[in-house]
Amino acid sequence: MPTVADVLAAVDRLAPFRQAEEWDNVGLLLGDAARPVRRVLVALDASDETCAEAERIRANALVVHHPLIFHGVKRLTADTRTGRLALRIVAGRRALIAAHTNLDGAVGGLCDLLGRKVGLVDLEALQHTPPTTKYKVVAFVPPADLENVRAAMFAAGAGHIGNYTECAFASEGEGTFLPGERAHPAVGKRGRRSAVREVRLEVLTDDARLARVMAAAVRAHSYEEPAIDVYPLKAVAPGAGVGRVGRLVRPMRLAQFAEVVKRALHRKAVGLAGDPRARIERVALCTGGGGGVVAAARASQAQAYLTGEMAMHEVQELLAFGIASILGGHYETERVPMEAWMPRLAKGLKGVDVRMSRNERAPVNVR
Repeated sequence: MPTVADVLAAVDRLAPFRQAEEWDNVGLLLGDAARPVRRVLVALDASDETCAEAERIRANALVVHHPLIFHGVKRLTADTRTGRLALRIVAGRRALIAAHTNLDGAVGGLCDLLGRKVGLVDLEALQHTPPTTKYKVVAFVPPADLENVRAAMFAAGAGHIGNYTECAFASEGEGTFLPGERAHPAVGKRGRRSAVREVRLEVLTDDARLARVMAAAVRAHSYEEPAIDVYPLKAVAPGAGVGRVGRLVRPMRLAQFAEVVKRALHRKAVGLAGDPRARIERVALCTGGGGGVVAAARASQAQAYLTGEMAMHEVQELLAFGIASILGGHYETERVPMEAWMPRLAKGLKGVDVRMSRNERAPVNVR
Protein backbone atom coordinates (compact mmCIF):
# COMPACT_ATOMS: atom_id res chain seq x y z
CA MET A 1 0.00 0.00 0.00
CA PRO A 2 1.25 3.56 -0.76
CA THR A 3 2.62 5.51 2.19
CA VAL A 4 3.18 9.13 3.16
CA ALA A 5 6.73 8.69 1.85
CA ASP A 6 5.29 7.85 -1.59
CA VAL A 7 3.21 11.05 -1.55
CA LEU A 8 6.30 13.01 -0.53
CA ALA A 9 8.29 11.45 -3.38
CA ALA A 10 5.53 12.20 -5.91
CA VAL A 11 5.48 15.88 -4.88
CA ASP A 12 9.28 16.00 -5.02
CA ARG A 13 9.30 14.65 -8.59
CA LEU A 14 6.98 17.43 -9.73
CA ALA A 15 8.37 20.22 -7.54
CA PRO A 16 11.81 19.29 -6.13
CA PHE A 17 12.03 20.40 -2.51
CA ARG A 18 15.69 21.35 -2.99
CA GLN A 19 14.54 24.19 -5.29
CA ALA A 20 12.63 25.96 -2.51
CA GLU A 21 13.88 29.33 -1.30
CA GLU A 22 16.27 29.16 1.66
CA TRP A 23 13.77 30.90 3.97
CA ASP A 24 10.97 28.50 3.07
CA ASN A 25 9.77 25.43 4.99
CA VAL A 26 8.68 22.62 2.69
CA GLY A 27 8.36 18.84 2.74
CA LEU A 28 6.84 16.70 5.49
CA LEU A 29 5.91 19.09 8.31
CA LEU A 30 3.72 16.77 10.40
CA GLY A 31 3.20 13.03 10.48
CA ASP A 32 4.86 9.67 9.98
CA ALA A 33 6.36 8.95 6.55
CA ALA A 34 5.74 5.23 7.00
CA ARG A 35 1.97 5.48 7.51
CA PRO A 36 -0.25 4.09 4.71
CA VAL A 37 -2.20 6.49 2.50
CA ARG A 38 -5.47 5.85 0.68
CA ARG A 39 -6.67 9.44 0.18
CA VAL A 40 -4.97 12.84 -0.14
CA LEU A 41 -6.55 16.28 0.11
CA VAL A 42 -4.88 19.15 -1.79
CA ALA A 43 -5.41 22.77 -0.68
CA LEU A 44 -3.68 26.11 -0.42
CA ASP A 45 -3.77 26.11 3.38
CA ALA A 46 -4.24 23.90 6.39
CA SER A 47 -7.23 25.65 7.94
CA ASP A 48 -10.26 24.78 10.03
CA GLU A 49 -12.21 24.29 6.81
CA THR A 50 -9.68 22.02 5.10
CA CYS A 51 -9.00 20.05 8.30
CA ALA A 52 -12.74 19.42 8.67
CA GLU A 53 -12.91 18.35 5.03
CA ALA A 54 -9.95 15.99 5.47
CA GLU A 55 -11.71 14.45 8.45
CA ARG A 56 -14.98 14.09 6.56
CA ILE A 57 -13.46 12.35 3.51
CA ARG A 58 -11.00 10.40 5.70
CA ALA A 59 -7.90 11.75 3.99
CA ASN A 60 -4.65 10.35 5.36
CA ALA A 61 -2.57 13.32 4.20
CA LEU A 62 -2.92 16.97 3.25
CA VAL A 63 -0.73 18.51 0.57
CA VAL A 64 -0.84 22.30 0.98
CA HIS A 65 0.86 25.25 -0.65
CA HIS A 66 1.42 27.50 2.36
CA PRO A 67 3.45 25.92 5.19
CA LEU A 68 1.53 25.83 8.47
CA ILE A 69 4.85 26.04 10.35
CA PHE A 70 7.26 28.64 8.95
CA HIS A 71 9.70 29.25 11.78
CA GLY A 72 11.14 27.25 14.65
CA VAL A 73 8.64 26.79 17.48
CA LYS A 74 9.23 26.05 21.15
CA ARG A 75 5.76 24.72 21.88
CA LEU A 76 2.59 23.63 20.11
CA THR A 77 -0.53 24.41 22.13
CA ALA A 78 -4.16 25.16 21.39
CA ASP A 79 -3.54 28.82 22.37
CA THR A 80 -2.40 29.69 18.83
CA ARG A 81 -3.96 29.03 15.43
CA THR A 82 -0.85 27.18 14.25
CA GLY A 83 -0.72 25.02 17.37
CA ARG A 84 -4.44 24.27 17.32
CA LEU A 85 -4.38 23.16 13.67
CA ALA A 86 -1.17 21.15 14.10
CA LEU A 87 -2.62 19.31 17.10
CA ARG A 88 -5.82 18.61 15.16
CA ILE A 89 -3.87 17.12 12.24
CA VAL A 90 -1.67 15.01 14.50
CA ALA A 91 -4.63 13.84 16.59
CA GLY A 92 -6.23 12.52 13.41
CA ARG A 93 -2.98 10.71 12.54
CA ARG A 94 -2.77 12.68 9.30
CA ALA A 95 0.35 13.89 7.55
CA LEU A 96 0.92 17.46 6.38
CA ILE A 97 3.15 18.10 3.36
CA ALA A 98 3.97 21.63 2.15
CA ALA A 99 5.02 22.51 -1.41
CA HIS A 100 5.52 26.27 -1.52
CA THR A 101 8.21 28.15 -3.43
CA ASN A 102 9.43 24.87 -4.91
CA LEU A 103 5.98 24.43 -6.49
CA ASP A 104 5.71 28.07 -7.58
CA GLY A 105 8.95 27.93 -9.54
CA ALA A 106 9.07 24.33 -10.76
CA VAL A 107 8.81 23.52 -14.45
CA GLY A 108 5.09 22.86 -14.88
CA GLY A 109 4.45 24.46 -11.48
CA LEU A 110 2.08 27.23 -10.46
CA CYS A 111 3.81 30.07 -12.32
CA ASP A 112 3.88 28.10 -15.57
CA LEU A 113 0.25 27.10 -15.16
CA LEU A 114 -0.86 30.66 -14.39
CA GLY A 115 0.98 31.91 -17.47
CA ARG A 116 -0.82 29.40 -19.67
CA LYS A 117 -4.18 30.23 -18.07
CA VAL A 118 -3.86 33.87 -19.17
CA GLY A 119 -2.68 33.00 -22.67
CA LEU A 120 1.10 33.48 -22.48
CA VAL A 121 3.51 31.48 -24.65
CA ASP A 122 7.31 31.13 -24.74
CA LEU A 123 7.43 31.22 -20.95
CA GLU A 124 10.78 31.44 -19.19
CA ALA A 125 11.84 32.01 -15.61
CA LEU A 126 11.72 35.62 -14.46
CA GLN A 127 14.48 34.94 -11.91
CA HIS A 128 16.34 31.66 -12.34
CA THR A 129 16.83 29.28 -9.43
CA PRO A 130 20.46 29.39 -8.22
CA PRO A 131 22.40 26.21 -9.00
CA THR A 132 22.35 23.56 -6.29
CA THR A 133 25.39 21.50 -5.33
CA LYS A 134 25.40 17.83 -6.17
CA TYR A 135 28.25 15.38 -5.81
CA LYS A 136 29.73 12.67 -7.98
CA VAL A 137 31.02 9.89 -5.73
CA VAL A 138 33.62 7.63 -7.36
CA ALA A 139 34.55 4.38 -5.64
CA PHE A 140 37.24 2.00 -6.89
CA VAL A 141 36.19 -1.58 -6.18
CA PRO A 142 37.33 -5.09 -7.11
CA PRO A 143 34.93 -6.72 -9.64
CA ALA A 144 33.67 -9.17 -7.00
CA ASP A 145 32.56 -6.24 -4.80
CA LEU A 146 30.86 -4.24 -7.56
CA GLU A 147 27.26 -5.35 -7.07
CA ASN A 148 27.38 -5.19 -3.26
CA VAL A 149 28.91 -1.69 -3.21
CA ARG A 150 26.59 -0.38 -5.92
CA ALA A 151 23.49 -1.74 -4.17
CA ALA A 152 24.63 -0.29 -0.83
CA MET A 153 25.14 3.18 -2.36
CA PHE A 154 21.72 3.04 -4.01
CA ALA A 155 20.11 2.00 -0.72
CA ALA A 156 21.77 5.02 0.94
CA GLY A 157 20.11 7.38 -1.54
CA ALA A 158 22.58 7.72 -4.42
CA GLY A 159 21.80 7.34 -8.10
CA HIS A 160 18.81 9.70 -8.55
CA ILE A 161 18.63 11.61 -11.85
CA GLY A 162 15.25 13.25 -12.46
CA ASN A 163 12.59 10.55 -12.69
CA TYR A 164 15.21 7.76 -12.75
CA THR A 165 16.77 5.89 -9.84
CA GLU A 166 19.69 3.45 -9.46
CA CYS A 167 21.75 5.38 -12.04
CA ALA A 168 25.47 4.57 -12.08
CA PHE A 169 28.43 4.13 -14.41
CA ALA A 170 31.18 1.51 -14.15
CA SER A 171 34.41 1.10 -16.12
CA GLU A 172 37.32 -1.29 -15.61
CA GLY A 173 40.97 -0.43 -15.11
CA GLU A 174 44.06 -1.33 -13.10
CA GLY A 175 44.70 -0.27 -9.53
CA THR A 176 48.04 -0.46 -7.75
CA PHE A 177 48.91 -0.32 -4.05
CA LEU A 178 51.75 -1.19 -1.69
CA PRO A 179 50.55 -2.34 1.79
CA GLY A 180 52.54 -1.01 4.75
CA GLU A 181 53.84 -3.12 7.64
CA ARG A 182 50.69 -2.46 9.74
CA ALA A 183 48.24 -3.02 6.90
CA HIS A 184 45.88 -5.99 6.63
CA PRO A 185 45.27 -6.19 2.88
CA ALA A 186 42.34 -8.17 1.49
CA VAL A 187 44.56 -9.01 -1.50
CA GLY A 188 48.33 -8.78 -1.99
CA LYS A 189 51.12 -8.85 0.60
CA ARG A 190 52.75 -6.34 2.93
CA GLY A 191 55.80 -4.63 1.49
CA ARG A 192 55.04 -5.72 -2.06
CA ARG A 193 53.31 -3.59 -4.68
CA SER A 194 50.24 -5.20 -6.18
CA ALA A 195 48.43 -4.51 -9.45
CA VAL A 196 44.81 -5.67 -9.59
CA ARG A 197 41.74 -5.30 -11.77
CA GLU A 198 39.36 -2.70 -10.34
CA VAL A 199 36.13 -1.06 -11.38
CA ARG A 200 35.59 2.69 -11.26
CA LEU A 201 32.01 3.08 -9.97
CA GLU A 202 30.38 6.53 -10.33
CA VAL A 203 27.10 7.67 -8.75
CA LEU A 204 25.43 11.02 -8.06
CA THR A 205 24.08 12.19 -4.72
CA ASP A 206 23.21 15.40 -2.88
CA ASP A 207 24.55 17.11 0.20
CA ALA A 208 22.00 15.56 2.55
CA ARG A 209 22.93 11.99 1.54
CA LEU A 210 26.66 12.35 0.82
CA ALA A 211 28.01 11.12 4.16
CA ARG A 212 25.52 8.24 4.24
CA VAL A 213 26.43 7.13 0.70
CA MET A 214 30.17 7.19 1.45
CA ALA A 215 29.71 5.24 4.68
CA ALA A 216 27.62 2.63 2.86
CA ALA A 217 30.32 2.20 0.22
CA VAL A 218 32.98 1.69 2.88
CA ARG A 219 30.90 -0.91 4.74
CA ALA A 220 30.18 -2.93 1.59
CA HIS A 221 33.80 -2.79 0.37
CA SER A 222 36.22 -5.63 1.08
CA TYR A 223 39.32 -3.39 1.18
CA GLU A 224 40.70 -2.10 4.46
CA GLU A 225 41.15 1.40 2.99
CA PRO A 226 38.79 1.90 0.01
CA ALA A 227 39.68 4.64 -2.47
CA ILE A 228 36.68 7.00 -2.78
CA ASP A 229 36.72 10.36 -4.56
CA VAL A 230 34.09 13.11 -4.23
CA TYR A 231 33.59 15.77 -6.93
CA PRO A 232 31.25 18.75 -6.28
CA LEU A 233 28.97 19.59 -9.23
CA LYS A 234 26.69 22.55 -9.90
CA ALA A 235 23.22 21.31 -10.85
CA VAL A 236 20.88 23.68 -12.69
CA ALA A 237 17.19 22.94 -13.30
CA PRO A 238 16.48 24.35 -16.80
CA GLY A 239 13.35 26.50 -16.81
CA ALA A 240 12.88 26.54 -13.03
CA GLY A 241 12.88 29.76 -11.08
CA VAL A 242 10.81 32.49 -9.46
CA GLY A 243 8.07 33.94 -11.64
CA ARG A 244 7.71 33.77 -15.41
CA VAL A 245 7.86 36.10 -18.38
CA GLY A 246 6.21 35.36 -21.72
CA ARG A 247 4.35 36.91 -24.62
CA LEU A 248 0.78 37.11 -25.78
CA VAL A 249 0.08 35.45 -29.12
CA ARG A 250 -1.71 38.64 -30.16
CA PRO A 251 -0.88 41.99 -28.53
CA MET A 252 -3.81 43.72 -26.82
CA ARG A 253 -4.67 46.76 -24.74
CA LEU A 254 -4.02 46.60 -21.01
CA ALA A 255 -7.76 46.83 -20.30
CA GLN A 256 -8.39 43.85 -22.61
CA PHE A 257 -5.71 41.79 -20.92
CA ALA A 258 -7.22 42.64 -17.53
CA GLU A 259 -10.50 41.10 -18.76
CA VAL A 260 -8.61 37.96 -19.80
CA VAL A 261 -7.12 37.74 -16.30
CA LYS A 262 -10.52 38.21 -14.64
CA ARG A 263 -12.02 35.35 -16.63
CA ALA A 264 -9.04 33.06 -16.01
CA LEU A 265 -9.13 33.72 -12.25
CA HIS A 266 -12.93 33.79 -11.92
CA ARG A 267 -12.72 37.30 -10.47
CA LYS A 268 -15.32 40.08 -10.60
CA ALA A 269 -12.53 42.66 -10.59
CA VAL A 270 -8.76 42.98 -10.51
CA GLY A 271 -6.46 45.78 -9.42
CA LEU A 272 -5.07 47.73 -12.37
CA ALA A 273 -2.27 50.31 -12.39
CA GLY A 274 -1.31 51.87 -15.71
CA ASP A 275 -2.84 53.27 -18.87
CA PRO A 276 -5.75 50.98 -19.86
CA ARG A 277 -5.04 51.86 -23.52
CA ALA A 278 -1.37 50.78 -23.36
CA ARG A 279 -0.32 48.05 -25.80
CA ILE A 280 0.62 44.82 -24.03
CA GLU A 281 2.60 41.99 -25.58
CA ARG A 282 5.28 40.89 -23.11
CA VAL A 283 4.02 40.02 -19.61
CA ALA A 284 5.88 39.11 -16.43
CA LEU A 285 4.08 37.29 -13.63
CA CYS A 286 4.46 35.79 -10.17
CA THR A 287 1.85 33.87 -8.19
CA GLY A 288 0.79 35.09 -4.74
CA GLY A 289 2.77 37.98 -3.31
CA GLY A 290 4.98 39.29 -6.10
CA GLY A 291 6.79 42.15 -4.41
CA GLY A 292 10.00 40.15 -3.99
CA VAL A 293 10.77 40.05 -7.71
CA VAL A 294 9.91 43.62 -8.70
CA ALA A 295 13.52 44.22 -9.73
CA ALA A 296 13.41 41.17 -12.01
CA ALA A 297 10.10 42.36 -13.48
CA ARG A 298 11.69 45.74 -14.20
CA ALA A 299 14.55 44.04 -16.05
CA SER A 300 12.29 41.71 -18.03
CA GLN A 301 11.29 44.24 -20.72
CA ALA A 302 7.65 43.41 -20.01
CA GLN A 303 4.90 45.98 -20.48
CA ALA A 304 2.81 44.50 -17.63
CA TYR A 305 3.35 42.55 -14.43
CA LEU A 306 0.66 40.15 -13.18
CA THR A 307 0.72 39.02 -9.57
CA GLY A 308 -1.57 38.45 -6.61
CA GLU A 309 -0.69 41.42 -4.44
CA MET A 310 2.00 44.07 -3.94
CA ALA A 311 2.68 47.06 -1.72
CA MET A 312 1.79 50.47 -3.12
CA HIS A 313 5.41 51.60 -3.39
CA GLU A 314 6.20 48.52 -5.49
CA VAL A 315 3.35 49.32 -7.88
CA GLN A 316 4.61 52.89 -8.10
CA GLU A 317 8.16 51.73 -8.79
CA LEU A 318 6.99 49.67 -11.75
CA LEU A 319 4.87 52.54 -13.08
CA ALA A 320 7.95 54.77 -12.96
CA PHE A 321 9.59 52.38 -15.42
CA GLY A 322 6.55 52.20 -17.68
CA ILE A 323 5.33 48.80 -16.46
CA ALA A 324 1.65 48.33 -15.64
CA SER A 325 0.52 46.11 -12.75
CA ILE A 326 -2.42 43.73 -12.58
CA LEU A 327 -3.27 42.47 -9.09
CA GLY A 328 -5.40 39.34 -9.35
CA GLY A 329 -5.52 38.37 -5.67
CA HIS A 330 -3.11 36.26 -3.67
CA TYR A 331 -5.60 33.43 -3.27
CA GLU A 332 -6.79 33.35 -6.88
CA THR A 333 -3.36 33.48 -8.55
CA GLU A 334 -2.37 30.40 -6.54
CA ARG A 335 -5.62 28.47 -6.19
CA VAL A 336 -6.49 28.45 -9.93
CA PRO A 337 -3.14 27.00 -11.04
CA MET A 338 -3.15 24.64 -8.04
CA GLU A 339 -6.40 23.17 -9.33
CA ALA A 340 -4.67 22.58 -12.67
CA TRP A 341 -1.65 21.01 -10.95
CA MET A 342 -3.58 18.58 -8.75
CA PRO A 343 -4.30 16.05 -11.57
CA ARG A 344 -0.55 15.80 -12.23
CA LEU A 345 -0.03 14.76 -8.61
CA ALA A 346 -2.88 12.26 -8.86
CA LYS A 347 -1.33 10.75 -11.99
CA GLY A 348 1.91 10.14 -10.11
CA LEU A 349 0.16 8.39 -7.19
CA LYS A 350 -1.30 5.14 -8.45
CA GLY A 351 -3.79 3.60 -6.05
CA VAL A 352 -4.32 6.87 -4.12
CA ASP A 353 -7.49 8.97 -4.27
CA VAL A 354 -6.28 12.58 -4.69
CA ARG A 355 -8.87 15.34 -4.29
CA MET A 356 -8.84 19.13 -4.47
CA SER A 357 -10.45 20.87 -1.52
CA ARG A 358 -14.03 21.99 -2.11
CA ASN A 359 -14.43 23.80 1.21
CA GLU A 360 -11.58 26.28 0.78
CA ARG A 361 -12.59 29.89 0.12
CA ALA A 362 -10.72 33.13 -0.50
CA PRO A 363 -10.25 35.02 2.79
CA VAL A 364 -10.79 38.35 0.95
CA ASN A 365 -13.78 38.73 -1.36
CA VAL A 366 -14.48 41.36 -4.03
CA ARG A 367 -18.07 42.68 -3.96
